[in-house]
Amino acid sequence: MAATRERLVNAALALFARQGIYDTTVEDITEAADVGKGTFYQHFPSKNAIIRHLLHEGFSDLLEQCRREARAASTAAERVQCLLRVQFQFFNKRRDLLILFHQVRGWLKLHTDEGRSLQKEYERYIRFLASELGTSLDERQWSRATLRQMACAMAGLVTGYLSYLVISGVRQDDAGVLDIPIRIFLEGIVGDTGHGVAYKGKVSSARGGGAKARLAATSEGVER
Repeated sequence: MAATRERLVNAALALFARQGIYDTTVEDITEAADVGKGTFYQHFPSKNAIIRHLLHEGFSDLLEQCRREARAASTAAERVQCLLRVQFQFFNKRRDLLILFHQVRGWLKLHTDEGRSLQKEYERYIRFLASELGTSLDERQWSRATLRQMACAMAGLVTGYLSYLVISGVRQDDAGVLDIPIRIFLEGIVGDTGHGVAYKGKVSSARGGGAKARLAATSEGVER
């Protein structure tokens, strides 16, 4: 039974990545897994259920890798850098999950009644990132809403950046291609702690102390 379930899961993920969740049917999945249609329903009540399973397992794997790597970080900058790096590396290797996660976001808008269970998986991801950022950056300085916004920005930066690299044909193994967004995020967010950012040398303190200082300077210029 476990082997059959795994075949169904692997077949579904491959099909979703290749032809999309909209065009993939239960029949497509069972044919690719070489099982009968009735066998699918012994394991999953619907296509939506196998999508949720893939989301849950994918996010669980990602968050566990983030937790494991973040334990070794000793500073705020290192911890945030670690969170970003692990996510970039994870999705860079797991293009099938990157594609699935993007597609499901659109699926949620069209299937609002069925989408609540799927949305919970994204909320779990954002809550985790917000919690890690709060631990890293001293949550007393930030409201819960702000930490959640930072988490959304981090998640969007990772998946959006990788998606556009794929679209534009940029090689992901080029030196420094993943360093750029990590450095930008660290300058803007971790720099707001006022301690500068140690990312291959200090970068924030020489550029205005982070996003808050730069926004304040911009506002002053507009008022003048």
